[in-house]
Amino acid sequence: MAQFNPDDFSRFDNFRIFRATYKTVSNHALTTDVLVPIHLLFSPQLPRPSPLLLRFHGGGLIAGSSLFPDFFAPWQLALAHRHSAIIVSPNYRLLPESSVADILADIEDFWAWIHSSLAAFLAQQTPGVRVDTGRIITAGDSAGGYLSLQLGISHADQIRAVTAAYPMVDVLSRHFTEAYEKRMFGMPQFPRSFIDEHLEKVRTGALPSVVSEDKRFERGALMFAMTQDGFCREYFPRERRELFPLERVGSGGERFPRGGVFVWHGRQDSIVPVEGSVKLEEVVRRVDPGAKFRLTIRDGDHGFDGQSSVDDDWMAEGLKGIVDAWLA
Repeated sequence: MAQFNPDDFSRFDNFRIFRATYKTVSNHALTTDVLVPIHLLFSPQLPRPSPLLLRFHGGGLIAGSSLFPDFFAPWQLALAHRHSAIIVSPNYRLLPESSVADILADIEDFWAWIHSSLAAFLAQQTPGVRVDTGRIITAGDSAGGYLSLQLGISHADQIRAVTAAYPMVDVLSRHFTEAYEKRMFGMPQFPRSFIDEHLEKVRTGALPSVVSEDKRFERGALMFAMTQDGFCREYFPRERRELFPLERVGSGGERFPRGGVFVWHGRQDSIVPVEGSVKLEEVVRRVDPGAKFRLTIRDGDHGFDGQSSVDDDWMAEGLKGIVDAWLA
């Protein structure tokens, strides 16, 4: 497993970061970070308001945070800087303290905040930076890819295009619902008691009952333990169709934005098997043959694109059409 440095924020040097609260739950503030390219602060009156990139962090819905540096893809920052776009990256409630339904409710409330409050927030914080809520693209990796896809389905008429890196899609697969030994980045196999001890501490008040930010990825072991244990069998009730993008698109009649969807996945992904993205492509091709859906599979494990550039051939080719749709 890669060595992370949660204190190295150098990748954000070309941005000024502002933090806002978009929602409060039981006196717990849910925050979002707004990343504004620094050049906009010195020339904010562009001919058009800035487009938006809504970015959702990974971490299995269990760990991670909105600004955890090693999970913040350089290509997202480069794309936003190149097109004078503003990135908005929210925190959201995490499992197991909260439910998947809670998380999706947070994302919907974040979406509402974007439309009701972001413009006024930036007017207060900056010298006239404006946003265009009609030009939105979504992005996310792993669990964040799941949220990017979900929001794209929910607001297909308002979001221009969607990207998702190695997204959690087939959450009812054996990998996500059964407990067995899973080799993931050389991590040890955690016993079920590791999870039970955490839940007991939450129950007794030794740990907080609401968590929405894991700044140093200290919940990484919990994420691996829950994945090894097949946590989705408990946290994704099968009767809740709205939790499952495959079902929403496959049998629910819902669709992705017409500007396109770009998904990429590592062939050897040990955290989120590539078969889920393949299944999503098959479903979209079957029920929505006119959709602009692109799946790129490349050699590598989870996070293989950590240093990928927007100018890498495979990335540039996949992004071109959806970026054109986003910026039009």
